[in-house]
Amino acid sequence: MDPRLKTRILKETAQLRSIADEWRGLYGRCLGVSPFQRPEWVISWAETFSPERIRVIEVRSGNMLVGLAPFLIYPRGEGRVLAFMAGGISDYLDLLVDPQWECEVVLAIFQAIQQLGGWTTLDLTDVSASSVLHRSARAQLAMSHDQCSSLLLPTTREKFLQHLSKRQRANLRQAQSRLHNAGGASVEVAKPETLTECLEDLFRLHASRWVRAGLPGVLADEKVKTFHRKASPELLTRGILRLYRLRSKNQTLAVLYALFGESTVFCYLQGYDPEFAALSPGTYLMFAAMEDAILSGMKKFDLLRGEEGYKKHWRAQAEATYRITLTNRMEPLSSHSAHTEAA
Repeated sequence: MDPRLKTRILKETAQLRSIADEWRGLYGRCLGVSPFQRPEWVISWAETFSPERIRVIEVRSGNMLVGLAPFLIYPRGEGRVLAFMAGGISDYLDLLVDPQWECEVVLAIFQAIQQLGGWTTLDLTDVSASSVLHRSARAQLAMSHDQCSSLLLPTTREKFLQHLSKRQRANLRQAQSRLHNAGGASVEVAKPETLTECLEDLFRLHASRWVRAGLPGVLADEKVKTFHRKASPELLTRGILRLYRLRSKNQTLAVLYALFGESTVFCYLQGYDPEFAALSPGTYLMFAAMEDAILSGMKKFDLLRGEEGYKKHWRAQAEATYRITLTNRMEPLSSHSAHTEAA
């Protein structure tokens, strides 16, 4: 390990809270990261789900935090898995590494992993092709894991409409006309004083949709809802969360939960009232969120994982995510291989 770097293992949520400001600073210096790596997201997850074996690897150069690997250990059969925290509810996961120290910090993290006891398998999922982990790991370690979909955003609403198919433009016109004929509708963005109400509307509408499909949905777990109630106020205050709500005659027709990164909007959750499906409230609200993203100067709209049919209507392009697995008998990444893969 580079002698200028020091590692420490954090095992308590209180320790994570104590470095939250530094964590935010490191996040702000990193490139290609997602809000799923922010302390507001990960720490809220840890405080809600209370994992028994938190193992967060912290890397410092002097007093400066230059790397963070938010891991935990959990049992799987007879083995013990070292994995990222906040898995399951996060569509992208990765290390946080200061770009000026990328190769050195990744090496330090992998060396700390080797020295870390109590695990039999390293299983890192939801790794994007542009992530620091994917760049730094040897190619044979990365296996296909899942698929996300995204679209690049033009600079104006008009150019975006031109990008869409004639059918989708017709769908948008029809949705607008139907909502107008039904008495009109308006889109509002949650504020601190309306956040709880908007969030509960999302939970209700999301559940209603999935119950009709005979499936539980991701929000069926009360702890997941508790997590969002805990994380959302700070995410909203810091301008990361935008919760859009479509209303008509004092009734909520649809809600969309989006996370804003540096240049990408992550469309995380949606819910609409099945009783108003004929009005296409989901399509209308999605377009409103995309318009807002364009006006905010965002470059990309990420629809995240899943192969739902509606994503094709927006001409979203598939992007693979990866899984990296190793046994406890792994060899460390050599300095040469790390520099080669990062180049």
